[in-house]
Order: sequence, then C-alpha cells, then structure tokens
Amino acid sequence: MSTQIVTASGGLQLSKILPDAKLIGAKSIGFNSCCGSWDECQPGDLYVAIVGQELDGHEFTRQALANGAVAIVTERLLAIPNPQCVVADTRQAYGKICHALAGNPSQRIKSIGVSGTDGKTVTSHLIKSILEVAESEAGISSSIEVSYGKNKASIPRSETIPPALAEHLSQMVISGCSHAVVEVPCADLAKHSFAGIDLDVAVITNIRYAKMDLHGTNENYRRSQARLLDLLKDTGLAVLNHDDPISNHLIEQANTPTLTFGMLQPSDVTGKLLDRQKSEQTFVLTAGSESIPVRTKMIGDQHIYNCLAAAAVGLSMGIELSVIAAGLEHGSSLAGRLERVECGQDFGVWVDSANSPNQLACAIRTIKQVVKGKVWCICSEDDRQTTPERIRIGEVVEKVADHVVITRTTVEPFNDYEPFHQFLDGFSKPEQAQLVPNRFKAIEWVLSQAKPEDGVLIAGCGERPFALVGEHQWTIGDRDVCQAWLYDHASLKPNFPGDRSQIFNIDDYRE
Repeated sequence: MSTQIVTASGGLQLSKILPDAKLIGAKSIGFNSCCGSWDECQPGDLYVAIVGQELDGHEFTRQALANGAVAIVTERLLAIPNPQCVVADTRQAYGKICHALAGNPSQRIKSIGVSGTDGKTVTSHLIKSILEVAESEAGISSSIEVSYGKNKASIPRSETIPPALAEHLSQMVISGCSHAVVEVPCADLAKHSFAGIDLDVAVITNIRYAKMDLHGTNENYRRSQARLLDLLKDTGLAVLNHDDPISNHLIEQANTPTLTFGMLQPSDVTGKLLDRQKSEQTFVLTAGSESIPVRTKMIGDQHIYNCLAAAAVGLSMGIELSVIAAGLEHGSSLAGRLERVECGQDFGVWVDSANSPNQLACAIRTIKQVVKGKVWCICSEDDRQTTPERIRIGEVVEKVADHVVITRTTVEPFNDYEPFHQFLDGFSKPEQAQLVPNRFKAIEWVLSQAKPEDGVLIAGCGERPFALVGEHQWTIGDRDVCQAWLYDHASLKPNFPGDRSQIFNIDDYRE
C-alpha cells in the first residue's frame, strides 16, 4: 500500500499540527498531501524523512525533492535550500500529519484501541459484536478483518501504516459508523504507527513477555504497551487486567479513569467459570450488583478474560449487561481461534493461530481440561519467530502436550532445517518430537494417530490459508485439510451423521 495520503481540498498549516516543531527556511509551511517514502513523492508533497530498520529516509531527501517534494519534515537540520520542519520523532509527526489530512476521523467517532500480548484480535471482535447487538454501527481494523460497518474491505491489514489507518477510520466515518474498534499490536506502538489517533477507550488485555529482537528488554516492551494510554483523549478511559501483575503497575500509574477486569482479584468486572465442555463453556459475568450467565462456543480462561475486557468496554459505553451478554454470545466464535472442527470423529480437533510459547501453553491446557485422553499438538515454524522464542516453544510444548509434531506454516520448497533444530533445542528429549516439514502430511499423520477421547491442536496458521492447490488455485487452510481427512475416513465411524454423497476427498487437496 502506498505511503502517500492526499486531501481533496483546503490546505493545512504544519505549525498547527506540530506546534512544538521548529520551522527552518519559512515562517509557515502549507501543504495538502504528504509522503513517507522518497520514491513515491509527487509534486507538491510534504516529505517526511523516516528512520527505518534498514534505511534512513533522511539520506534520500534530495531524491524526494527531485520527485517534487516542496518541504521536509526531519529529525535533524539538513543542508538543503527548501523549507524544513525539525521534530523530535518523524514517525510521530507522520502519524499526526496523516490523521490531520484525513480530517482527524478518530475525533468524530467513538474509538476503542485494543492491545496486549494475547487476546487482542478476539477482544476486538467481541467489542464489535457487543456494539452491533446494541444496534450501534461499528467498524473494525484487525489482523483478520477491516470493515466499515456493513461495508467490508476484502484485505485485512498485515501491518499498520499511518495513512492506511487514517483512511480506514475516515471510511468508517463516511459509512456512518458511530464506533471504531482498532487492534493495536505492541510492535506498532513501539514504532509510533498509531500516533495521531485519539482513543475514547484503551484496552490492554495482558502483558506477558517481549520479542527481544524488537524491544531489547522486557522493560522496553512494557513501556511500549503503556504508550496505548498516551493515545487517550482527555476524557478517555483505560480498561486493564487486574489479575495481570504487570498491568497492575499501570493501574497504579494511570492518570486516567480506569475499569478493571479479572477472575481472581476483586475487579469492576469479574467472571466465574461454571462449566466447560469441548464445544462450549458457561461463566457468570458480574458487574457491580448485577450478574448474568454467558455461554460461549470458544473455550478457555483466556477467552473469559477477553469477554470480561469487552464487557468493560460495553459498560463504559452505557450498554446494559443483558445486551453485553448477548453480544458476547453472538461473537463467541472466531475463525482460527481455538476453533473446533467437528466431523463426527470420536476425538477433539481444534485449529488455532497460536505461535508463541504462552499462546500454545494456554491452548493446550484448555484442551486438557475437556478431553480424557492424550493431547497432540502441531506447532509451526514461522518466519516471525526468533531463535529464543522457538527454543522456549520447544520447552513449553514438551511439558504441557503429550505428543508434539513440528511443521511449517507453508508448503513452499525449502532446504533450511535450522529453525526446526531451534525448536528441538528446547526439548529435554528431542527424540520424542516428530518432525514433519510438509504441513499437509503433518496434519494427516496426527489425525491418523489420535485415539478416541484424545485432543488434537493444530496451531500456527489459524484462519490463514497456507497453500494454493489445483488448477483453480484453491486456498487451503488447516480447517480444510482436517475436514477433508475426517470426512474421507468417515467410513471408519459407523455413526457418522449426514449424506455421504456430499463428502469430498482428501485427494482433492493433494498435488
């Protein structure tokens, strides 16, 4: 997606957007378009020189000017004749400029930001479900969906680019949305990708561990998470996990009204598990003197925490507890998030996006609570994982799962076995792990090994397809392969429900 954003009319003054900046070479800088990439600059653009992981945008200033840029936003004084605006952080400046060009849409809509180590996506969609049941028009920007109320965009965002975020929010306003729910990855908070957005509610689901390659230390990671609270409006509200030790420090330090949620500590919004089965769970949701039972298709304590966080947001919006409960039940399943695959088999199968140590541990422990047999876990090599993270995954899955299979999140050809060795480095008995690089074969093998009353967790991809097959280039995901194999072997189950003439064959997905 282009890094350029253009407004159709008027013209903005940079001094009004960045009042603390220092202007050089001009008393004022007016503009109606900006760009954060020198090679995409067009005549009349304001060029923002951004320091990236590999390249420093300041070094390409002359190329940007040659392409038509009329002024530069920079972190240091440049030897150029053109006007320049010196700021402390061009990433922050870029976000504020993009949102200003879009008309500051988050100031015209109720905006909810959701961050945290785990549960961001599910919590965001639960909030949207509550708002919809309450008959509010809500847009969402998450890792699996971007929608402008009833109008869906076909491509979810893979990373946050300030002009794209500003455009999404602007489209929500244009489409008549009253609320915007935005998933906020911590990596994007660290890069100030959400600068310029003004939140009415900031939710932090939990704070676990840092990706050391990005944050360096756990303390840096915690500071990055806390930046979400800096995006709140003066009238904003923080929603924080009272059971999470690190979040408790934020509760004490927050200079804003706060609602807390938890299952263990006394909190503003609490939950108590009543019953948990393979296909659903029931818990009591309590807020103040009111309580109501909630039944969800997604299971696990983590999901209860997600529900409590979403409920707190609903309460902050003045929504009645009965409506909140209905919203939680309406949005109680999400593709690829501990999604149960049921094809008449006598063992449990779940598909999940878990690819971190904590996510895998939570998913496996949840499945252990609802199956009587062994738990089989497929964990997946992913380019986004670091070496220490893979080693930690090996340590965790060996402890909590009964059988482990290591595979990849793609079926593309490869010849690098080093990532698999990193997983095995975390095992005390690596010979007990199965290595099956081909994801199709890994899934088939695990399903063929599972016994009655066992549980199978296929983790790593979630709702994301991992292959294109056949002359029609079908997109194939974990759920597709599971359903195809289970239906193909339905003849082994005399009590299989349904019309066998409608069953497709696993060979349809093999090349």
